[in-house]
Amino acid sequence: MAYNRLERDFVIRTLDILHNYKGPYGVTLLINCLLGLIVLPTEKNFEGILEEKGIQLADLGISSSELQSWGKIEEQKRTIMKFVHCLRNSIAHIRVESFDKDGEIKSLCFSDKSGFKAVFSIERMKEIVEKLANIYID
Repeated sequence: MAYNRLERDFVIRTLDILHNYKGPYGVTLLINCLLGLIVLPTEKNFEGILEEKGIQLADLGISSSELQSWGKIEEQKRTIMKFVHCLRNSIAHIRVESFDKDGEIKSLCFSDKSGFKAVFSIERMKEIVEKLANIYID
């Protein structure tokens, strides 16, 4: 199936894959989908879309217990784009840690060298991925 509008189609198809996958590697797929959704759209004016729609980090509903530290990042730079950039760096530099219970991954910790640290349950991570995707396609 060809892409009509690469970025939009990519986001829609990524969400479809995430919603319909029923295999044993759901968390791996979630991380892959997250990386795809924060790399491809952000290279195609995602920041402009956020500004145009007035989307702020608070719109993702992330709690302080989830976003545990911004590290060395200055307060005025703690934006949704910086958050996305920190997640991207965490994945790209393999600074993702999983926590399991009874052999099943229950949460993921994302960190980077600036001291950024965020911990999300798998369900919350899915919600955040969906929110980021829907910002792009709505």
